[in-house]
Amino acid sequence: MNYKNLILTRLLDKYEKSKFYLDKNKLNRRILLKLNSSEFPEYDIENTEVKEHINSVIDELYRNGFIEYEWLKHEENNIIDKIWPVIDRIDEIYKDTERVPKKTKVNNVIIMLKEARENISELWIRKFLEDTELSIESKRSITPFLPDDLEIIKALLVSLKVIDNKGDEEYLERVFSLKCFNDSKFFEKNLKKRLIDIIKKYFSSEDAEGYTDEEILAQINIVKAPEQIDFCGNVTGIIEGRQINFSLFKKGITINSPTARELELIEVTSTDRILFIENKANYIDYILKKREKNELVIFHGGFYSPLKGLFFKKIYDACAGQNVEFYHWGDIDAGGFKMFTRLKSNIIGELKPYLMDREAFISKRNYWMTFDKNYGCSLKEMLKKEEFREFHNVIELMVQEKARLEQEAFLV
Repeated sequence: MNYKNLILTRLLDKYEKSKFYLDKNKLNRRILLKLNSSEFPEYDIENTEVKEHINSVIDELYRNGFIEYEWLKHEENNIIDKIWPVIDRIDEIYKDTERVPKKTKVNNVIIMLKEARENISELWIRKFLEDTELSIESKRSITPFLPDDLEIIKALLVSLKVIDNKGDEEYLERVFSLKCFNDSKFFEKNLKKRLIDIIKKYFSSEDAEGYTDEEILAQINIVKAPEQIDFCGNVTGIIEGRQINFSLFKKGITINSPTARELELIEVTSTDRILFIENKANYIDYILKKREKNELVIFHGGFYSPLKGLFFKKIYDACAGQNVEFYHWGDIDAGGFKMFTRLKSNIIGELKPYLMDREAFISKRNYWMTFDKNYGCSLKEMLKKEEFREFHNVIELMVQEKARLEQEAFLV
């Protein structure tokens, strides 16, 4: 083992985490590395050969002026207790280990962020780049949103640039990776989780807790596969100049998101009520057994993507001036309430809940599911917010009983 390089690397690690790294004038204490401890478990005092070899390496570093050290009390010339770098020789230690100084790396990243920001138009991406740059400048450290690897940082900036240029075009995840890196799996392996964290903080103003990674990534139209849109009712539309009458599909129909984008002149006829259903099993059961002829039923799913939201908006606009009521049926839990509120605030202002009230909750007492303290705190926060006012009555009972209800309970 190269103990010399290992010792110097550990010392540099400690140096870069210390206040000394930020300002040499603010620290009088030494940056100590204790041997024969968890900081340097390789120093095995029971193994004479290893111990003496490390002692000789440390003595050589001392004679070269890189470090200083102290023997363990009463173990002089036998067991070394601690070592510390000579700060005035830090630059030479970096050169000796062929390690890029943290300050140099930080400065390079700041330059990269500045250059990237100049060519970005999307406000949420610019905000991320600005915040990250300011954080790095103040802390002189790479922020949690960025990896330590400069090549991966460059790759992240490339992906943000492609996202900025693509507009509302939908990309399959692996096609996006190929476009950015000529490697269909690079994005998933190296950037996906990090980009999702950035989207959560900077793209969506909504609370994304509880939504899947795929649902969050779909907010910027990067998907595993084109999103499927399921509905059943009296809907017609124009595609490439031809009229499609979806009401012929009495058991429901599925189209993908690119098709939904192409749909023009949507008309909703002979319809008094439109019901969005969160859960797929409930949707299928409803259209096969319960849907009325004057009812349009739409599978809502989870955290809908922009393209799915576009379809919802087309349906809503097609009902303008008609006497149509809009309802949403979801889980009686925090996620269900958030989905209702999102659809109502973003698209359908007159949306009403269906089977999501106190009475519906009580009727399925046998299927209640318990939740923990943190979940209860989230519900209590909803009681303070006006956008969840439709659910305050049932939320109070949920908090009292420490229970929630999934939509599938209504199938039994």
